[in-house]
Amino acid sequence: MISHTHIPLKGTVSPTISPREFKDAMAGLAFTVALATASHAGERVGRTITSFMPLSAEPPLLMISIDASSRMVDLIAASRRFSIAALARGQEEIADVFAGKGNLPDRFSLGDWDVWPSGNPKLAKALLSLDCELVGSIDAADHILFVGAIIEATSDPLRKALLWSERDYTGTDGRSSVIA
Repeated sequence: MISHTHIPLKGTVSPTISPREFKDAMAGLAFTVALATASHAGERVGRTITSFMPLSAEPPLLMISIDASSRMVDLIAASRRFSIAALARGQEEIADVFAGKGNLPDRFSLGDWDVWPSGNPKLAKALLSLDCELVGSIDAADHILFVGAIIEATSDPLRKALLWSERDYTGTDGRSSVIA
């Protein structure tokens, strides 16, 4: 096996593109829309995210990216847990509410919510739901990357993923194509 050297994250000396240019460039990509949720000491929080990814199958690990100024950072750190609900087409309103659009005082009043055995919120009828135990975090500029071990999972293979691309919701049409 080839060994590697750990390289800690560091700030760039001179960014080559502006935040707007970065966001414009990323807008052309498609991302699965998901909710990240956490609960601690009777408080629960949730937010819409598109920055999450599987890291490992053995053991099953997932990484999410949360704005460092978000209250969610504190709850994940305190509880050492978080959950993810990858949304399905038809759940755009839930995505909007958890993105801060609208005036619902309790975001969890929209949708059918249950609770994982860990105490984290669990959205019913999601494409994929994952409950995670925090195994590490990384400060990455204005975001915190949380790595979680997946301790429970449910999925609905009949649902289709809700995607975010070109600054709007979209989904796959279910047809496959061959790229030559």
